[in-house]
Amino acid sequence: MFEKLGKWIWRLLLVYIALLVVESAACVAIIVALSGPADADLTDAQTTAASSGLLTMQYAGYAQVVVYIALVVLFLRLLYKAVQQAKSFSTPFTYVSPGWAVGYWFVPVMNLYRPFQVVKALFAACTHEAGPGAKSAVGEQLLGAWWAMLLIGNMASWALARSDIDMSSRAGVTSFVGYDIACNLLLIVGAVLFSLVVKHLVRAMGIISTAKTVPGG
Repeated sequence: MFEKLGKWIWRLLLVYIALLVVESAACVAIIVALSGPADADLTDAQTTAASSGLLTMQYAGYAQVVVYIALVVLFLRLLYKAVQQAKSFSTPFTYVSPGWAVGYWFVPVMNLYRPFQVVKALFAACTHEAGPGAKSAVGEQLLGAWWAMLLIGNMASWALARSDIDMSSRAGVTSFVGYDIACNLLLIVGAVLFSLVVKHLVRAMGIISTAKTVPGG
């Protein structure tokens, strides 16, 4: 179950990252198309290239939203199932219920820190369940980096979407796509870190599940 969910999450992450790369490539194409003196008139070729780039950005953005929602649904299902199984550990996981492990993601303000604490506590429980001498399921540095990039990337994207940049001017469009590239880089790094967190979680739950099915495990 955990491995299957993990595979679907990794596949969607690849699609998500590919869409971010496509959007960033469109941004670069726009910057190239709009290069030149700020007061110079755009040629038909420049206008066409810039318009095509903006259209590509738009459709890539729509696709990212769809994939992102699918990723959220699958990850929250994975987290729910993991916490649910952790309740049956030799030392039952009592930090939070499966419902609240998911619910905290939707509570304003608390969703800035509680989900991170839940995931951190879950990994600690997995390490404890694995027994003495077991390696930590995941390092705190990885969890911290993932959560920091998640918050920074989402806040940067939110700020860009609500910016008042003048999109009717060459300078305004160039500035907007430049910021968009920076946001995409943050999101790509965050997606890579997220994939590592999911990988470690799937591996930890798989090892514990296997141990429980082996006689004497």
